[in-house]
Amino acid sequence: MARFVERNQYDWFSTIWKLAIFVGIVLFAILVVYPWKGFLPTFILIVAGLWMYISLISRTSGYVCAKCGKAFQVPTTVNFFTTSSVGKNPDGTYYSYKNLTCPHCSQQSKARLVKRVGAREAKGTGKLLK
Repeated sequence: MARFVERNQYDWFSTIWKLAIFVGIVLFAILVVYPWKGFLPTFILIVAGLWMYISLISRTSGYVCAKCGKAFQVPTTVNFFTTSSVGKNPDGTYYSYKNLTCPHCSQQSKARLVKRVGAREAKGTGKLLK
Protein backbone atom coordinates (compact mmCIF):
# COMPACT_ATOMS: atom_id res chain seq x y z
CA MET A 1 0.00 0.00 0.00
CA ALA A 2 1.44 3.33 -1.02
CA ARG A 3 1.70 6.13 1.51
CA PHE A 4 1.02 9.72 0.56
CA VAL A 5 1.69 13.05 2.24
CA GLU A 6 0.89 16.60 1.21
CA ARG A 7 3.49 18.31 -0.94
CA ASN A 8 5.48 21.12 0.66
CA GLN A 9 7.74 23.95 -0.45
CA TYR A 10 10.82 21.72 -0.35
CA ASP A 11 9.58 19.36 -3.08
CA TRP A 12 10.88 21.65 -5.81
CA PHE A 13 14.24 19.85 -5.98
CA SER A 14 12.80 16.56 -7.27
CA THR A 15 10.79 18.41 -9.90
CA ILE A 16 13.82 20.44 -10.99
CA TRP A 17 16.10 17.46 -11.63
CA LYS A 18 13.36 15.64 -13.58
CA LEU A 19 12.73 18.75 -15.62
CA ALA A 20 16.49 19.17 -16.22
CA ILE A 21 16.63 15.67 -17.72
CA PHE A 22 13.74 16.54 -20.04
CA VAL A 23 15.35 19.83 -21.10
CA GLY A 24 18.59 17.94 -21.79
CA ILE A 25 16.72 15.52 -24.05
CA VAL A 26 15.05 18.40 -25.90
CA LEU A 27 18.37 20.20 -26.42
CA PHE A 28 20.00 17.00 -27.64
CA ALA A 29 17.11 16.41 -30.04
CA ILE A 30 17.25 19.94 -31.45
CA LEU A 31 21.02 20.38 -31.61
CA VAL A 32 22.12 16.86 -32.64
CA VAL A 33 19.25 14.77 -33.98
CA TYR A 34 17.44 17.43 -36.05
CA PRO A 35 20.43 18.42 -38.25
CA TRP A 36 21.43 14.78 -38.66
CA LYS A 37 18.09 12.94 -39.16
CA GLY A 38 15.39 15.58 -39.65
CA PHE A 39 12.07 16.50 -38.10
CA LEU A 40 10.32 13.16 -37.45
CA PRO A 41 13.04 11.50 -35.33
CA THR A 42 13.46 14.77 -33.42
CA PHE A 43 9.73 14.95 -32.71
CA ILE A 44 9.64 11.29 -31.62
CA LEU A 45 12.60 11.83 -29.27
CA ILE A 46 10.97 14.91 -27.69
CA VAL A 47 7.66 13.06 -27.16
CA ALA A 48 9.56 10.10 -25.68
CA GLY A 49 11.39 12.49 -23.34
CA LEU A 50 8.09 14.02 -22.29
CA TRP A 51 6.68 10.53 -21.68
CA MET A 52 9.73 9.71 -19.51
CA TYR A 53 9.26 12.95 -17.52
CA ILE A 54 5.58 12.21 -16.91
CA SER A 55 6.47 8.62 -15.95
CA LEU A 56 8.95 9.85 -13.33
CA ILE A 57 6.30 12.20 -11.94
CA SER A 58 3.68 9.40 -11.88
CA ARG A 59 5.92 7.10 -9.85
CA THR A 60 6.48 9.61 -7.06
CA SER A 61 3.07 11.24 -6.81
CA GLY A 62 -0.59 10.46 -6.42
CA TYR A 63 -3.90 12.27 -6.07
CA VAL A 64 -6.43 12.78 -3.27
CA CYS A 65 -10.11 12.71 -4.19
CA ALA A 66 -11.97 15.88 -3.20
CA LYS A 67 -15.20 13.91 -2.56
CA CYS A 68 -14.09 10.94 -0.41
CA GLY A 69 -10.58 12.05 0.63
CA LYS A 70 -8.82 8.82 -0.34
CA ALA A 71 -5.43 8.82 -2.06
CA PHE A 72 -4.81 6.95 -5.28
CA GLN A 73 -2.29 6.73 -8.11
CA VAL A 74 -3.02 6.99 -11.82
CA PRO A 75 -1.18 5.34 -14.72
CA THR A 76 1.30 7.27 -16.83
CA THR A 77 -1.15 7.38 -19.76
CA VAL A 78 -3.76 9.18 -17.64
CA ASN A 79 -1.15 11.65 -16.36
CA PHE A 80 0.09 12.21 -19.91
CA PHE A 81 -3.29 12.90 -21.53
CA THR A 82 -5.11 14.83 -18.77
CA THR A 83 -4.41 18.48 -18.14
CA SER A 84 -3.26 19.86 -14.81
CA SER A 85 -4.67 23.00 -13.26
CA VAL A 86 -3.74 25.24 -10.37
CA GLY A 87 -6.12 26.19 -7.56
CA LYS A 88 -5.81 28.66 -4.74
CA ASN A 89 -6.25 27.77 -1.06
CA PRO A 90 -8.11 30.16 1.27
CA ASP A 91 -4.78 31.07 2.90
CA GLY A 92 -3.38 32.31 -0.43
CA THR A 93 -1.17 29.34 -1.30
CA TYR A 94 -1.56 27.37 -4.52
CA TYR A 95 -2.03 23.68 -5.24
CA SER A 96 -2.03 21.49 -8.34
CA TYR A 97 -5.00 19.32 -9.29
CA LYS A 98 -6.51 17.30 -12.14
CA ASN A 99 -10.13 16.49 -12.91
CA LEU A 100 -10.00 12.72 -12.35
CA THR A 101 -12.45 9.93 -11.57
CA CYS A 102 -11.76 8.41 -8.16
CA PRO A 103 -11.39 4.59 -8.18
CA HIS A 104 -12.88 4.40 -4.66
CA CYS A 105 -16.08 6.45 -4.97
CA SER A 106 -16.33 6.52 -8.82
CA GLN A 107 -17.04 10.26 -8.89
CA GLN A 108 -15.16 12.87 -10.88
CA SER A 109 -13.60 15.60 -8.76
CA LYS A 110 -10.67 17.97 -8.52
CA ALA A 111 -8.05 15.53 -7.27
CA ARG A 112 -5.14 17.27 -5.52
CA LEU A 113 -1.57 16.27 -6.24
CA VAL A 114 0.23 14.63 -3.29
CA LYS A 115 3.68 13.11 -2.81
CA ARG A 116 4.27 9.36 -2.48
CA VAL A 117 6.68 8.39 0.29
CA GLY A 118 8.13 5.15 1.59
CA ALA A 119 7.46 3.71 5.02
CA ARG A 120 10.74 5.02 6.40
CA GLU A 121 10.00 8.67 5.47
CA ALA A 122 6.39 8.55 6.64
CA LYS A 123 6.98 6.71 9.90
CA GLY A 124 7.26 9.62 12.29
CA THR A 125 5.33 12.40 10.54
CA GLY A 126 1.81 11.48 11.65
CA LYS A 127 0.45 13.21 8.54
CA LEU A 128 -0.33 10.24 6.28
CA LEU A 129 -3.38 10.50 4.06
CA LYS A 130 -6.04 7.76 3.91
